[in-house]
This record gives sequence, structure tokens and C-alpha cells, in this order.
Amino acid sequence: MKAATTSKRLKDKTKLLVLNEGDSVEHTTVDNFVNLLSAGDLIIINRSATLPSSFNGKLDRTAELMEIRLAAFQGANPSDLSLWQAFLFGEGNWRIPTEHRKNPPDVHIGDTITIGADLSLKIVECKLSRLISVKFMSSDLLHNLYKYGKPIQYSYLNEELKIWDQQTIFSGPPLSVEPPSASFPLTWELIFALQGKGVQIADLLHEAGISSTGQDSLDQLLPLTEWYDIPLRTVEKFNRAKKSKKRIVALGTSVLRALESAWDRRALRAGAALTSLKITPEYKIKTVDSLVTGMHEKGTSHMNILDSICPISQVERGYKEANALGYKSHEYGDLTFLNGKR
Repeated sequence: MKAATTSKRLKDKTKLLVLNEGDSVEHTTVDNFVNLLSAGDLIIINRSATLPSSFNGKLDRTAELMEIRLAAFQGANPSDLSLWQAFLFGEGNWRIPTEHRKNPPDVHIGDTITIGADLSLKIVECKLSRLISVKFMSSDLLHNLYKYGKPIQYSYLNEELKIWDQQTIFSGPPLSVEPPSASFPLTWELIFALQGKGVQIADLLHEAGISSTGQDSLDQLLPLTEWYDIPLRTVEKFNRAKKSKKRIVALGTSVLRALESAWDRRALRAGAALTSLKITPEYKIKTVDSLVTGMHEKGTSHMNILDSICPISQVERGYKEANALGYKSHEYGDLTFLNGKR
């Protein structure tokens, strides 16, 4: 399936692949989403905004240049954004395919990387050759992350992204390093139409992590440990929908991962935590009936999640039809609705 090559979103023309319970496959558009849901159904969204998460830096010890891409927030809460896991790349830019980027210089625990006159980071752990844990140092960190950072992006795009290209209509606290992109095609008109039909909307906060490192062995580690926060108001709406046997829809895999991480025996827990949960094809989903997500490549962690919700044969058949119909993949592409309850 070809990747979407522009961030310009033709919202009313975004295609929607529907994988229904019972193995049927349908094709429609996102503006018809309202007709696939019923009064009392619950959609849970991720209200995380996306930070500029790519930084050019110089290793103080050797003066060698590199790129640092933030991968996963590791702090206690978003009021202090200093602690992260990150991946290192050699010199280059987003126009070079990620898998073709040069290796970064060797780094050690305690090394400092200077990004700007008032922004640097210290390496506190070297996990693998390119995966590190870092602590930012700055007198005004949030301001300087926006001052020096750029969006993480990939070479299949035609134009350089701006930070506003990575935001959804729900964007709140800036925490994600790549956008929770399942929300991209949604408009307020569609949300109001859903609410007018009696569909409930709830929110949570989950920092969407990096999607690709350009190296298969490192990609197998994804997703890394990530932070989430589920408010009590969302738990209350969730419980009402569960009790009424209404459909619960996760808008994006980040939402699903947060919900599954917060599931404790037979109940959803409110609160914040770091999660290392990896959803595999063998994993039994406990919280939701349905999922809205992008079009993903075979073998990725996102595809493993789809495989855990509906038969992979159905996904593959739907993708084959979608490819023939010109669907686009990746973050600015079309969507899939795994519709587990009718």
C-alpha cells in the first residue's frame, strides 16, 4: 500500500476500511463513521499534543554531530519533560530514508550533547548502540524544545512538516513524539454529529512514541515504556458503557494500550503510570470492542495489535481490497475500523 505523501488532509474524502465481526469487509469514508455507531456507544480519544522531537546536537567530548529523536517520555508527569528515552542517528536529515541513515558516534554514560546555547542533554544510560536515556538541561525547557526541535518525519513525505501539521483537534498537553494520528481525519462537525446521535466521547492522555528507528532489531523493541493518564471521568463513562453492553471504541492504538495497561482484573483504574505492555496476536483484549487505526505495514507492532482483535486473514483480505481501491498508509493516510460489535 502506498504511503500518503502529504500532511494535507482531505477529511471528507478519507477512506475507511471496515472489518466487521463475522469476517465481512466494507469500504466507506470517515464522514460515514457516525452511521456505524449507536446511541450509548463510547469513543475514547487521546488528547496528547505532539512535541517537536527531532534535535540536531554536538557531542561535547568529540565535537561530532548527530540527530537525537525522542522516543518515549520517562518522567513522573508532564510538568517536567526532562527525562526521555531517545534514538541516535548520524548526520543527515528526514529526506534520507531512516534505514539508510549513518550510524551515530559512540556515546557513553555521562556524555553531554549540546543542542543550543540554552539547551543540552546528559546521557544517563546507554541501553544499546543507538538507544539511550537522557536528561535535558535548560532553564526554560518547554520553550527550548519548541525553539530547537523539529517534527520527526520520514522520507515518503513530499514537504517538510511544521509542528502544527502534527496536531489533532483534541491536542492538549504536549507529550507525544509522533502524533496519535487516528484522530487526524476527524472534524468537529463529525464529533457534533456523533454526540447528536447519543454517542459518548471520553478522553485520556497517552504519549505516542516513535514508530520507526530504521533498524529491524531496534524496531522489535517498540513500543518502548510509555506514560499514560486516565482520568476518573473516563473510567465512569467506560463503566456505564460496559454495564449497558454498549460498544467501546479506542480511537488509535495509543488509546488501546493505555486502557489495557490500566485494566486491573475486572475493572479499569484511573491514574497515571508508565506502561511496558506489548500487545501481541496472542494477547486477549479486555477493555474495548472496536478500534480505529491507520493502515499499517505487515510485521509492525501496530499490525500485531490488529491481529489481536480480529483474524489476520480478514485484515489481509481487507488490506488487499483497500490497496486495489487506492487507500494510503502511514500517519496521513486512510483509516481502518475494526468493528467488533454491531
